[in-house]
Amino acid sequence: MCNKHFLCAFILLALAALRCAALGVCSCPHACRLTPPRAEPEKQFALVERHLHRLRQVPELAFSHVIIMVERNLGFEAEHHERALNGLPRTRFRIDHAAKSYGILTTEEVKYGMMTLFNNMLHDQRVAFREPLLSEDPPAARRRVQEQMKVYSFQYKQAVNCFGKQRVALCGKVGGMKDDVVIALQLAVYYSERPALYA
Repeated sequence: MCNKHFLCAFILLALAALRCAALGVCSCPHACRLTPPRAEPEKQFALVERHLHRLRQVPELAFSHVIIMVERNLGFEAEHHERALNGLPRTRFRIDHAAKSYGILTTEEVKYGMMTLFNNMLHDQRVAFREPLLSEDPPAARRRVQEQMKVYSFQYKQAVNCFGKQRVALCGKVGGMKDDVVIALQLAVYYSERPALYA
């Protein structure tokens, strides 16, 4: 059994005039963790397709172009999504040209950058959520975003001894909580704010 996991959550985001509006929030039922592609990836692909179908039902968004950006920290999950969902109309996948790979690698630099940008946008009241939210369960999705945003913060780990180093990380995995939706939201804002990163 593989102990590496990735979360299936994603955000549909629209940006205009330096404001962002979350159109939809989706995550697997049970806020699930799925082991990399060998454990039921078809459920993830179907979830993305259903979510895009909901987007296309909104008249002003029916012909929007969608860029799918998959976090690729654990392996080839972005490539698996691209192969499974390639060919969806007006949809393409983000390519990391430096790595010659699909998806987004969330380094510490990216985490701090996305947190700073998103925090500034929240402070300036430039973040809004569509009503109704596009989701399989809009009230639960809204609650999940609120819960995760409340706990997502700097987490500190003290050094083992005086020769060690204190460690700090941005994380929302506190007391069994997940941070998949808040990470997806921040990544969407960070990469959408900088069109050069769409690739």
